[in-house]
Amino acid sequence: MFSFKSPLLLALLGLLLITALIARSRRAPISAVVLRLLSLALLILALAAPQVIGLRGSQTVIFGVDLSDSIGPQARQQALDFMRTAAGHRRSGDRIGVVTFGADALVDEIPSPNPGLAATAQPDGEGTDLAQAIETAMAAMPGGGQRRVILLSDGNANRGDLDAALTAARSQDVEVSVVPLQPQQAAEVLIEDVTAPAEVQVGERFPVRIAIQSTTATQVELSLTEGGRGIHRRAIAVRPGRTIMTIARNAASEGLLAYTATLTATTDGTSENNRASAVVSVRGAPLVWYVARNSGALLAILRAQKVRAREIPVESLPSSASGYRGVSAVVLDNVPATFLSPAQMVALREYVSSLGGGLLTVGGLNSYGIGGYARTPLEEALPVTMDVRHRLAIPSMAVMLVIDTSGSMGSFGQQIAKVELAKETAQSVVDLLGDRDIIGVIGFDQESRWLVRPTQARFREQILAQLSRVQAGGGTNMHPALTMAHDALRRSQARVRHVIVLSDGQTDPGDFQGLVTRMAQDKITVSSVAIGGDADQQIMQSLARWGGGRSYHAKDVYTIPQILTAEALLASRAYIIEERFVPEAVRSDLLEDLRLPALRGYVATAPKPASTLHLISPQEDPILASWQFGLGRAIAFTSDAAPRWAVEWMAWRDLGRFWSRLVRWVMRDDSGNIALTLEHHPRGAGLIVDAFTPAGVPIDGLDVQARIAGPSARLAPVQALQSAPGRYEATITLDRSGTYAVTVAARGRGFGAVRTTGLVIPYSPELKDLTTDRGTLVRIADATGGKVIEDPRDAMVPSRGRSRMTDVWPGLLGIALAAFVGEIVLRRVPTLGHHAKTLLATVAARLRRQPTPEELEEEKRYSDADRWKLIEPEGHASSESMEAAARLYIARLKATQKDEQEKDEEKDER
Repeated sequence: MFSFKSPLLLALLGLLLITALIARSRRAPISAVVLRLLSLALLILALAAPQVIGLRGSQTVIFGVDLSDSIGPQARQQALDFMRTAAGHRRSGDRIGVVTFGADALVDEIPSPNPGLAATAQPDGEGTDLAQAIETAMAAMPGGGQRRVILLSDGNANRGDLDAALTAARSQDVEVSVVPLQPQQAAEVLIEDVTAPAEVQVGERFPVRIAIQSTTATQVELSLTEGGRGIHRRAIAVRPGRTIMTIARNAASEGLLAYTATLTATTDGTSENNRASAVVSVRGAPLVWYVARNSGALLAILRAQKVRAREIPVESLPSSASGYRGVSAVVLDNVPATFLSPAQMVALREYVSSLGGGLLTVGGLNSYGIGGYARTPLEEALPVTMDVRHRLAIPSMAVMLVIDTSGSMGSFGQQIAKVELAKETAQSVVDLLGDRDIIGVIGFDQESRWLVRPTQARFREQILAQLSRVQAGGGTNMHPALTMAHDALRRSQARVRHVIVLSDGQTDPGDFQGLVTRMAQDKITVSSVAIGGDADQQIMQSLARWGGGRSYHAKDVYTIPQILTAEALLASRAYIIEERFVPEAVRSDLLEDLRLPALRGYVATAPKPASTLHLISPQEDPILASWQFGLGRAIAFTSDAAPRWAVEWMAWRDLGRFWSRLVRWVMRDDSGNIALTLEHHPRGAGLIVDAFTPAGVPIDGLDVQARIAGPSARLAPVQALQSAPGRYEATITLDRSGTYAVTVAARGRGFGAVRTTGLVIPYSPELKDLTTDRGTLVRIADATGGKVIEDPRDAMVPSRGRSRMTDVWPGLLGIALAAFVGEIVLRRVPTLGHHAKTLLATVAARLRRQPTPEELEEEKRYSDADRWKLIEPEGHASSESMEAAARLYIARLKATQKDEQEKDEEKDER
């Protein structure tokens, strides 16, 4: 019985009639027409892919051997023995191949009549993918004959699309049979799972459930930790099967709580499955850290607005971003950068940019430019810059640096040399001065000398080259150096004249008070920086007090450039604007429904290009500015929250609403308008992020990124792509089991949200499978017409009820090609046909009529010629007569052939 894979192509047989009519109209030879029609008909039949149903033939069998971690040595040997026994019962012509599989599938041996059956290809054992095993086996099978896949497995599939693979096998008429294997036979106890609510509130009581699976009755000791701290331990008796333990917990503080259960058993097979974890996200009121040099009214204002604010000393701020865990925002109230170490400022910047934290800075006489924020990580996080020289009419300045180069300045503990540090700080002052400003540097030890004579700051390279030659050595006599500075500045025409003294204060005695008092009378200010833990702070503080400047103590060498920067800006006094004005609202989103009172001053700053201005001064300087910095937000308020500049605000009834609104805007949104879903898969999880407005409208076009922290090495951010309205999806791939924190940030125009959740990657699922899943194995066999095989001899027996299909189109195509070549020969080599036709005609004519006298005479000549040939050696003349007769006969034969050919050509033309 025939069938066709593409029966619709048989309609092309109608072309045969058209071809026959065309050939008849051209009077083509009948033999050529027949061959042409035959080749065309066979070609069309071959294109329709005919198959013969019911032909007996060989079969191909591929064994799929499960080598996942759940299959022990005993079961693996059982599989090898089964294959070898089955192969001994194969028929002649049968082919056998082998595929090994686990989490993936490998072709161990292609089908052949003489297989080795070693099953040596080792796949990834941390999973069982029956679907890939079936697909790989089908790909290795040749076409034709009966085809069968035999899976030797415990049936515990934990990855792959098995239904799709079975559908493909059924459509390709591939039978899939199964041989059940038994997993590890040793006694086994394991923690199957630890479950807890994904999210709870602070103070909420919740259960932690631990599921224990055992193949035998035994005693186990169970322990539970919370965040690495042991909270429960007890000995329990377990029976074969499943045992559930429930432990009640209370959410005492917010954050991610990781619970890990561990057991030890007297009878156990492997310890790798004796540990499991769960993560609980505890949420509560957002925590705000309030940091101030001196606690002000702002802390009480925030607490009155139900903001959970906690006062933190400046020195207690973390030196790493991880120390801000659980903190939604940080408020810096008039805090100078000189009070923060470089590590603290870097941590604060990273907290905002990488962890999505919030930062609110409030101005005052110790903040922004005059607080040393310029060129620091803190300035990087703010929406304003401290460089306002292009915006303000800064008066001309003359600054003298008096640097101690004595032997006591040669070292600073284990850090860099004090004199080297002094050079660096001098460079920072030069960078801040205008081109026409004057700077001079005086060095002193036992004697005083000009290191840099008063020079315009635009000659920066020359100044720095002169400073590079400073060396420490000799005694210490500060008084002559201050006298030199006084003499130089007294003659200067600059509007601002300032001296900065850098020393450890260990100097020879002198009338410092009288000298500095005279400098103050000449409107020359003096500030001092005491360097080192051994500095004489009393004399250094006295110099600043007598000179009307400020005194600093630099215990941390790296804060000195900030001190000098702040001093240079403060000395100009142009950065402090003190006048009464009502701030002008530029953008009202943070100020809706608020009528603002007047302010009496602020610190001048300049807005950064990406910032948003909300309030400005009459000079268009920023009063309130905000921006998005990385994943977090920052606000800069350049006036203060104290009676100096905000005295009228203290009586403002909406003061609390104003400050709480700013704090809540910068807060890290740990929930926001996004919902997270994590779908576990064998090597990580699928992340689904749904973003929506408070009204439930999906938000499209967001930039959604996930950052993962946990046992694996540093992981790159994962970008989520939009897959539906308001939905974003990504795949998180992790190579180690354990507990991970997943922080998702969604950003867009007018939208921003950050949320953190936990993810647990358990141990290999292969270590959970303690029994054979016969249900899955039976479903595989039923779906494809296979069977559950127990006896190896049944593996090679052909299925009686299955029809077998054999393709016959290759043979038809070969015959069509032969007919096509024959037709070409008849059409392109016509002399063969003419020679045959002439020979037949001549023979027939001779048989039909009597010879004429002439023909009889000619025949007699030929007979004589044959007779003469026999006696040819006797004479040469006879040879010539015979030769003449032969020439005559050949000439007549050619003439006859030519007449016949001309008649045929005339007939073809007609």
